[in-house]
Amino acid sequence: MDCKTATLVYQSENHLEKIQEIFPEAWNFLEEVSFAYVQKKPDKFDAAVKEIVGETPFQFRMVHRDDRDQLTKDLSDLLGDITSRLLLEKHFSEVVGQPVFFSTICCNSHLTSDHELTLEEVLPLQRAAVKLQ
Repeated sequence: MDCKTATLVYQSENHLEKIQEIFPEAWNFLEEVSFAYVQKKPDKFDAAVKEIVGETPFQFRMVHRDDRDQLTKDLSDLLGDITSRLLLEKHFSEVVGQPVFFSTICCNSHLTSDHELTLEEVLPLQRAAVKLQ
């Protein structure tokens, strides 16, 4: 995130409240994908990636995002900043009652997983996702 936004977030008393205030659409999106991940809600893009990759020893759910809209930019800002990503992962893990980890992948797609993925785990997902583009 840019310096001005980071200053607003991290100089506030409640960082999460400030993130929710500044990025309401991204907040709602992360809540939605957290519940969708836990509830194993189907998604066409996710199903197509899983069909290409096959079985994995870890849980994940990937949704495609338009790479030109503001929500995608906001998600990139929030998840690209390690502190806000960790705050959001902690918060939404508590909300849904199990660990969730957020990433951006592919052409600005969003990835929710059960742990922070390694290069060896994420590379096949990346390759499958770009193949679908």
